[in-house]
Amino acid sequence: MQQSPDSDPVNSPKLSYKKYRLFGLLIVFFALALRLFELGERVFHHDESVHGSFTLKLLETGDYSYNPAYHGPFLFHSTAAVFHFLGINDTTARLVPVFFGVATILLLFLLKKELGKSGVLWAMFLLAFSPSMVYFSRFFRNDMIIVFCTLAAVTGVFRYLDNIHNSKRYLYLILTASSLAIAVTAKENAYVIILIFGAYAGMGLLYWIYSTWKRENLSLQKTLLRKASVLLPFLPEILLSGALSIFIIMFFYTSLFRNDISLFSIVERAFTHWLAMHRIERIGGPFYYYIPILFRYEIPVILFGTAGFFHFLKSKGRNVPFFLFLCYWAFTSLLLYSYLQEKVPWLVVHIVLPFGILAGAYLGELFSRNTESVMPEQELLEGNLSPLTGSKPSFRAKHPGKARTLTAGILALALLISLGQCISVNYYRSMEPAELMTYTQASPDIRELMEKIEGLDRRPENLRLYVVDPNKLYWPLPWYLEDYDKVGYSSKPPASSKYDAIIVPMSYDMYREISAEEYSSYNFTLRPGRDFTLYYKKKLEMNG
Repeated sequence: MQQSPDSDPVNSPKLSYKKYRLFGLLIVFFALALRLFELGERVFHHDESVHGSFTLKLLETGDYSYNPAYHGPFLFHSTAAVFHFLGINDTTARLVPVFFGVATILLLFLLKKELGKSGVLWAMFLLAFSPSMVYFSRFFRNDMIIVFCTLAAVTGVFRYLDNIHNSKRYLYLILTASSLAIAVTAKENAYVIILIFGAYAGMGLLYWIYSTWKRENLSLQKTLLRKASVLLPFLPEILLSGALSIFIIMFFYTSLFRNDISLFSIVERAFTHWLAMHRIERIGGPFYYYIPILFRYEIPVILFGTAGFFHFLKSKGRNVPFFLFLCYWAFTSLLLYSYLQEKVPWLVVHIVLPFGILAGAYLGELFSRNTESVMPEQELLEGNLSPLTGSKPSFRAKHPGKARTLTAGILALALLISLGQCISVNYYRSMEPAELMTYTQASPDIRELMEKIEGLDRRPENLRLYVVDPNKLYWPLPWYLEDYDKVGYSSKPPASSKYDAIIVPMSYDMYREISAEEYSSYNFTLRPGRDFTLYYKKKLEMNG
């Protein structure tokens, strides 16, 4: 499937730059609408509530201390700024992931040279309504920040190399350095991404040296000196960009230079904690853990991304280095995340990203050409082509009609299924335990629980409330009870019964200790397998 000059999607007359930009912006607005619609409707997940409580502590007291179990500081600091300006609720807490989720799609504009205009639009479209991309862009976690930073680093490197001999390269170097630094401040799987990209860069550098050594038949020492002389002029800007990365990392980890922590300590804590989690298989799973998720939610991405993977591996067309890297990135992401024993649904977005770009590139190339490369009979008859004179045949796009129709049909069906899944898992079944995406999601019962508590005849600052759980797994209740000053949390019921309400596991029969005539009860599910009961004084009911 090779591109001819006439069918280059970048320069295709069928898609003017004005239309390309318009279609791209429409896709971005479509992506934004999907991510903002009923953003606060889903009850906070356990992890979201922990992040929210840490952010509130940072906002109210300025206290922050790095704990790798809860990832890096960027999410807390950026969301604290959102809370300060826009208020504190479930919706505003999720605005940072929404921003980075949409910004990721915008970044694809920078890959027009590699993907072509059609490829960019297809990739944007696929990622815009990817069920997992939408779901975790509406989720108060760090992963969409990492997704954005990953793609920003990739685009920055390729645009840097593309502008290596003009001053524009400095902007792209800054983009790459700052993106990798923010990724490190967001979540520890940034080190996985750095490993993937660093290994590829190292292999590329070795191949560059080896090919010159073999081609020019020089000694290895002379080859190394020659290559060093080529790289030396770029060393100062690379070192400065490294210094910028360190500055950004320390800026956030020290919480605006208010805490004392070393760069070595940051890296050591991250590796110590997460290697231990991998060894003990804290949240383990089979090697194929992500395959069912991909096939349930991401059919067009995985189907055409895989087709693109095999196509571009053997392709000799435009931008071979980029597509070889893209194939490597997709393959190693799937391999590494399948190997690591921290199996959770939100990590699937790091696999979807490169496969989504591969799928977009493949579809852009496939549907931008209408025929296969043939020598048109009409031009032979008109004398425009002559085998005797050695004139080159022209190529007109001609894709076999039946194959094209079949592919279009498969694509349409896959898109419909994926769009249906996107709507279902994000707006109708976002709290259903049966969904593979909704790992340990809190129950919608919490909304009714809060209505009951808020309906009691006590102001938040006066209501005496206890939450009891021997496992201390009562999240997300601390987030929703944040305004209640007299709430207490413990592993067993308090000795004194001087409280207005108490929440305990359903297995506790509190009526052995309190009067059924004095207290009413309400049973609710906190999250799958975690059933609790609220006991509250009947006299506090507003309609009592």
